[in-house]
Amino acid sequence: MSDEQHVPPRPSEIALLLLASGDLLPRQRARDQQSDLSGNELKRQLLNSLVLHDPEPDQLEAALEEIIAELGPPTGPTRGVAMAVMEDWRAACESPAFVEWLLEQAVHEGQARGERRRRGQNVRSNI
Repeated sequence: MSDEQHVPPRPSEIALLLLASGDLLPRQRARDQQSDLSGNELKRQLLNSLVLHDPEPDQLEAALEEIIAELGPPTGPTRGVAMAVMEDWRAACESPAFVEWLLEQAVHEGQARGERRRRGQNVRSNI
């Protein structure tokens, strides 16, 4: 048995993994995706701001409040996205397996993005 303690990831590290994981790509659906695209763009902005702020774990809530204020009205959707990001970070703190899964998703998305590039398809960057 190891005396090693699980070191929680920095919020900016989880934000980078979320940006790279492909979670922000539109899904193939037979309906108007404008609201999905808008929500994904809002999440992308919030995650990029979180990376730039790079708060200490105990300052995550304050940093998210600051980012919400920076992004401006309407604040309701931004608060909803911030709460989801906070939950993702908490899950990462509680479960190293969640962090591993996010990393696998980011690697998979990076490989898929490289394959699309080789085939000459349009590739949208998450960052």
